[in-house]
Amino acid sequence: MKKIIMAMVFLIAPSGVAAAPPKAPALGRAEVISSTQVRWYFANRDPQAVAFELWSVLSRSVISKTDNPKATYIDEKNVVPADPDMTCGRYVVAVNAQGLRSFGQVQTYPCVRTPPVAPPPPKVEIVDKQIIKVTASSGANDPATAIGIYELQRGAWVSPENTFVAEPELLTPGGWGTDMGTTLIGIRPNSSYAFAAVAQSVAGQVSKYSKPTLFRMPIEAGDPFAPLLARIGESAGLIGKPLAQTFATKSQTPTIAGIAAGSAVTVTLDDRPYQAKLAGAEAVKSFSFTPSFKIGTGYHYLRLGVQRDGTMAWSPTIEFLVK
Repeated sequence: MKKIIMAMVFLIAPSGVAAAPPKAPALGRAEVISSTQVRWYFANRDPQAVAFELWSVLSRSVISKTDNPKATYIDEKNVVPADPDMTCGRYVVAVNAQGLRSFGQVQTYPCVRTPPVAPPPPKVEIVDKQIIKVTASSGANDPATAIGIYELQRGAWVSPENTFVAEPELLTPGGWGTDMGTTLIGIRPNSSYAFAAVAQSVAGQVSKYSKPTLFRMPIEAGDPFAPLLARIGESAGLIGKPLAQTFATKSQTPTIAGIAAGSAVTVTLDDRPYQAKLAGAEAVKSFSFTPSFKIGTGYHYLRLGVQRDGTMAWSPTIEFLVK
């Protein structure tokens, strides 16, 4: 009888033994595919594995899965760009046909930080006649990302001191709250700008520029009987053309000419007044002014004033670009 019982135990026991879980894959390297995607490489060590899962140590949950038994990597998507806390505590689990997983992973991948993406275009609002407020945000990036604002037309960073500064460097993270807005003072009427935002991670990685925000300050009405602009350098035939635009010239000593009715014409170039030459005996005379010095490339501003009956009549501010 004992022999029969022992034989029955021998036959039944193996079916009650739990199946062994698969071996854990060998972790490889991590590759940043984009600002929102990380690829985790691994090597399978168990021929019974039919699927693989990417797990997080912190949340103890599956982040991503592949049902390819020959897979050599798993992609993690929807990563927060420029996250200062990084993507940490990741490991890969093998799954066999019985649904058993290779838990007990001792090592995890090194932490990975993805670079920032281009933030949204800045917003510009007029605060007063010569004051504007430029606001930027981190957008899809982590809120700790630093944001700089660049003025593309002048090639200068907008500084926290409310001026344009031609220094190609971003401020340290947290040193400038652009989400609260940066105020720029002394902005000329009819001046044009192209503001773009740039994101910088805590590791110093810099994003691409955002789409530019094109902005032009309103133009003044101008006084009645103000001089009429006819020429800036090689840009001629300007009488009757709208002044709310940017005229262009290649000359650094451009001749500024037009017509006016009065006894004297003043050309105010970049806030400095110069006397223009008058020609003609009629009430409406032609005038011209050519600077005796190079004014340099970039954006310049002028106003035309004529003296008439003891008063001055001024044109709106005119913007032109020396290329």
